[in-house]
Amino acid sequence: MGKGNGERAQARFPRLRRAAEKVREAFSYLNAKKYTTLAGTLTFFLVMSVVPFLFWLTLLFGRLNIDFEQLLDLSIFDEVRDVILYFQESAQSATAGASVVLLATTLYSSTNLFFHMRRSGEIIYEYKRRKGSLVLRLSALVLIFIVMLLFLSGVGLFLVGNLLIERLFPSFVAKISVYLLVGVVAFAFLLLMNLYICPYRLHVRDAVWGSLLSLLMGGVASFGFTIYTHFGSAEKLYGAAVFFILFLLWLYVLMICFVVGVIFNCRLAERSGLRVQSKRF
Repeated sequence: MGKGNGERAQARFPRLRRAAEKVREAFSYLNAKKYTTLAGTLTFFLVMSVVPFLFWLTLLFGRLNIDFEQLLDLSIFDEVRDVILYFQESAQSATAGASVVLLATTLYSSTNLFFHMRRSGEIIYEYKRRKGSLVLRLSALVLIFIVMLLFLSGVGLFLVGNLLIERLFPSFVAKISVYLLVGVVAFAFLLLMNLYICPYRLHVRDAVWGSLLSLLMGGVASFGFTIYTHFGSAEKLYGAAVFFILFLLWLYVLMICFVVGVIFNCRLAERSGLRVQSKRF
């Protein structure tokens, strides 16, 4: 009996050591790709692009009168809802009598996130750009309008799905179903971003696993962030600026999840030798 337990313990510990080695290897790879630095950079440009993006979204599609607040009523948005609504109201007020200069500067600002997102992808995939940045800026501009259409489609799908789910299922099942629906829309967006950020041509199937990893990590992080804000008493530390600080922290955590997913796709690409053809833009 004692001998059998000893043999099992000896067999178990090597497995634990191998698992620990894999975890250390994964963190070493992430650190080599500077994942936290890239996440912080993208968070900065995301904040700088939010209001310009909402400005153009309101300018082009404001007459649709889509009720975004139903989406923000989900518990994962509890602590950042007020900040997002404030940005939306600021964008709506800015559209009234907007000048040509304002139109041009907000359009340029709204492309910064995707422009630097691609630049970050070049760092992750260790790609040396041979072309100028003008083509890349134009591709970011095109992506802005694609994301707007995807965003509106996703919100519309959520509103219709939420209405049907609440009528067909009990409250608990309906709540889970709504989050699954949000997850599907978020996965589609993450998949598009992973395809865009890579400087090489990826098949959709080659970007799926990293997008799925980002989605799962982002979901867990969002619920964990909700728990933290409820019990962390952050207002005692940050005072009146607590909502904006929490909004930045929430974006940074989600951006880390996104960058980790991109790096995961890069790792898979390195192992399978997928980097065979660069993009034209």
